[in-house]
Amino acid sequence: MTGHLSFNAADNLDAAEIDRINADFYGRFNYPWRALSLTGHADPTFAPRFLCQEAGDFDGAALPPDGEIWVAGCGTNQAVITALRFPGARVLGTDLSARSLALAEASARDLGLTNLRLEQASLNDAPHEARFDHVICTGVIHHNADPAQPLARLARALKPGGVMELMVYNYYHRIQTTAFQKAIRLLSGAGGRGGLIEAELPMAQEMVADFPLPGTMADFLAAQRGLPEPAVADSLLQPVEFSYSVETLAALCAGSGLVLWQPCVNQFDRLSGQFGWEPPLTGASAAAFNRLPDLERWQVANLLMQERSPMLWFYIGHGPKRRTRAEVNADFLRRSFAPARCEVVSHVLGPEGHYQLSPRRAALPAPALPADPTVRAVCQACDGHRSMAEVLAGLGPMPDEAGLTRLRQMLTTPAFPYLLAT
Repeated sequence: MTGHLSFNAADNLDAAEIDRINADFYGRFNYPWRALSLTGHADPTFAPRFLCQEAGDFDGAALPPDGEIWVAGCGTNQAVITALRFPGARVLGTDLSARSLALAEASARDLGLTNLRLEQASLNDAPHEARFDHVICTGVIHHNADPAQPLARLARALKPGGVMELMVYNYYHRIQTTAFQKAIRLLSGAGGRGGLIEAELPMAQEMVADFPLPGTMADFLAAQRGLPEPAVADSLLQPVEFSYSVETLAALCAGSGLVLWQPCVNQFDRLSGQFGWEPPLTGASAAAFNRLPDLERWQVANLLMQERSPMLWFYIGHGPKRRTRAEVNADFLRRSFAPARCEVVSHVLGPEGHYQLSPRRAALPAPALPADPTVRAVCQACDGHRSMAEVLAGLGPMPDEAGLTRLRQMLTTPAFPYLLAT
């Protein structure tokens, strides 16, 4: 198997047994916990256009506004959030946990969603074939007995020109997590396959509250304090997980005929500011780094940045053809961009556990201009007529490839939805 396994009994993992263990686990710990508010887009083209731009398609052809989307392993709210963000699409959410799906169904009823269907199903035997324009699977396949098996099902379900959004654990982010999971199983007597969660939880909570040993484990456990129980359990007690490097993720994808297209700026890396795959190297190392192909460059960044590298969250698709960073940046420079605007509707979780429509109206992007002064200047100069190259020429020296990539990410992606190609 490709990747690093945190499970103590690594041999002869059975897919059906691990499905049962995961269903029980997420039935006990509903993950993620319910959001205090949920936001929907009034414009059905807004989210698809920005997703396409981040994936390297400024024409917006890869994902039609009325396409089909599969949220594979949707948990309690990811399919609901997707249906709100893509109101013109038909969204299917599947999960192993009946309890998680029940919570998602309740939220969908509160919100009056008509474009969402929910099903209890395993990814390991999903029957779909060339059906979906977009497949979202984040934080799921690495909890399976053999991640290659569900990934092959996802690949088969994706249309030939479709876009998959995939996230698996970054090995360098999971070192303390893996060590703690193995230790707590030995302490609790679980030692192997699932079960005994109720024996593990009190000990985990005890060590989170007061861990007497020095070192990085103490810092890691201290960061769990105050988090909701499902978050602590998902981090510290998950029965089986694999983690990957860029190299092993690419190998896993290649086994299903998939290739990494472009990194996805996710909400977690956006908040931390750690979404760039360009470490600040200097001299000969910087020159050598910039000469590398995309995959090798991401691999070097993963190796050198380690726990500071971004999450392994990528847009992927059927190979072998893909657009390189240089090709996407060149297209970015040729294009003209205009400010984007989309009205949003918010629903707030009430004291009785139901979502209610908020009377307040807002719009994306919010705030209206980027905080970074350089990015803000570029945003203000875009008028929908001049090309990005002309805009940048009027503002100063042309950025290098890393600078262009960061500028493109901070202006034209779902995490920073400021500019749309005209």
